[in-house]
Amino acid sequence: MMNCLEFRRQVGAEPSAGGPEFDAHRHECAACARHQDELRALDALIARALAVNPARIQRQRPAAGAGGVPATRRRYLAIAASIVVGLSVGLVLLVSAPRASIAREVVDHVVHEPGTMSLLVPVAAGALARVLDPEGTRLRPGIGDVTFAARCVHQGHVVPHLVVRTPEGAVTVLLLRHREIDEPVHIAEQGLEGVVLPAPRGSIAIVGQGLKDPAGVAQKVFEAVDWGV
Repeated sequence: MMNCLEFRRQVGAEPSAGGPEFDAHRHECAACARHQDELRALDALIARALAVNPARIQRQRPAAGAGGVPATRRRYLAIAASIVVGLSVGLVLLVSAPRASIAREVVDHVVHEPGTMSLLVPVAAGALARVLDPEGTRLRPGIGDVTFAARCVHQGHVVPHLVVRTPEGAVTVLLLRHREIDEPVHIAEQGLEGVVLPAPRGSIAIVGQGLKDPAGVAQKVFEAVDWGV
């Protein structure tokens, strides 16, 4: 019988994964089923966004409605305006939110998946690539074994979630491309220590337990990431 950790590891690498074992676990675990549904929905949303063809829309040139503005154009302008408003509100909330909220988000995510830190078997290179490739990143060799790799839903975004067993101890790594920060945010909550660092693409969170030098470990992990820029 597939357990929650194995289920999330596999759907994190491939949200459309399925089969008898997957179906059985989805039937038994509502939380895992919801987790996969969220990943699938986000994948579908991204696919639809990438499929938009502005040139085709322009060629259609529908008849003008009231005021001489084509109906389709008015609709797209309305959508664009709503997106701008949404992004503006989101930006204001993000800037005004306390720095502690970033640390809390990371800690909540790690605590929600406690079993990932105890895994010992290294993830296959292909599975790791499927998690990191969509971000245009890779992990340079030498930092330690990656024993967990999945694409997880974090604050409404799909992010790579890794567990790396460094010589100093195991650390959870979250690549937060959607979170821009200007300076490091230190974490010390619920027995976890680490830091969220500004990165070439968003930010990166590195946290662990019982680390003698959390900042030093975080810096080594940061330097091991090839950001592809």
